[in-house]
Amino acid sequence: MNSEQHPLVSIIIPAFNAELYIDETIRSVLNQSYKNWELIIINDGSTDRTAEITNAYSCNKIHIIHQPNMGVSRARNAGLNIAKGDFIVFLDADDILSSNFIEQRLNALLNNKNAHFACGEVWHFTNAINNIITINKGIYNNIAENVLLYSPGLDTVPSNYLFKRELFDKYPIRFDERLSSTADRLFLLEIANKTNGVFATQSPLYYRVHSKSMSQNFTYKLVHDNEVFFRIITEKKLIPETIKDKVNIVHAYILGTSYLKLKNITGLKWYVWGLKKYPLNFFKYLLCQKF
Repeated sequence: MNSEQHPLVSIIIPAFNAELYIDETIRSVLNQSYKNWELIIINDGSTDRTAEITNAYSCNKIHIIHQPNMGVSRARNAGLNIAKGDFIVFLDADDILSSNFIEQRLNALLNNKNAHFACGEVWHFTNAINNIITINKGIYNNIAENVLLYSPGLDTVPSNYLFKRELFDKYPIRFDERLSSTADRLFLLEIANKTNGVFATQSPLYYRVHSKSMSQNFTYKLVHDNEVFFRIITEKKLIPETIKDKVNIVHAYILGTSYLKLKNITGLKWYVWGLKKYPLNFFKYLLCQKF
C-alpha cells in the first residue's frame, strides 16, 4: 500500500450480552496489521458484563455507546451514523478478524476502483480458532442468485465485509430494522443493485459457531424472520425475473417445512401457496430439493 493511502477504517461492533467472547473480538481489532482505524462498540442493552468489559477499552480510538436493547440492525445503523471512516466493517461481537483482515481487503478495494466492497474466506470454528470445522467464501459476484438460492459454501455474514463509506452516503442503504438474522442477506441484495465487490485472499474472518449463535437456534422468531425477509424482497422487487420462479419455490419450501417442524399451521399455508402457484415444479422440489 502506498504510504499516502491510509484512510480511516471504522469498525462497528453491535454487542448484546457478549461477555463470553467480546474481549477476544476486540483484541483481534487491536492486533490488526493496518493501524488507522476507529472502533465503535454499540452496547445494545446488555444485562451481563458486556458494559464492564468494553468500558475498560475506552480510549481515543475506541468509542463505547450504551443504548437500550433495540436489536442488531438498529445497533449497526447507529454505529454507521457516527462512524468517521472512509471504509466500514460491521463486526459481530463473537467473531474474530485475522491479523491482516483490514489490510488485504483495503488493498483489494484500492486496486479495484469500481468495486465498493471486499470480502474473503470465512473460517467457521468452535471453541478456539484452531478448531476449524468449515471454510466458506463471502459472496461478491452473482449476488442475487447466490443469496436467494442459498448457494452452498457461501456466507453473507456482515463481519466478512469491508465497505466503502461513499456507498452509504450516496444511497439510502441501511440494515432493515424489521429483520435480525436475515438482515445481512437483504443488505447485500440492496447493495448488489448498486455496485459490485472483490475477493481478498489470505485474510479470513473467523466465524464462531456456538449454541447462542442466532442462526443455530431454530425458533419461531428465526422462521418468522425469514418469512418477513421473503415478503420484503418481493415487495421491493429484489428478485431477478430470471430466477423468480426458483426463488419462490425455494422459499415456499423452506418456510413451509420450517413452520411444520415447529408444529405451526402456517407451514401448510406455504405448501399450499407453492403447490397452487407452481403445481408440478413445487411438487418435484418437495420430493428432492433440487431443480
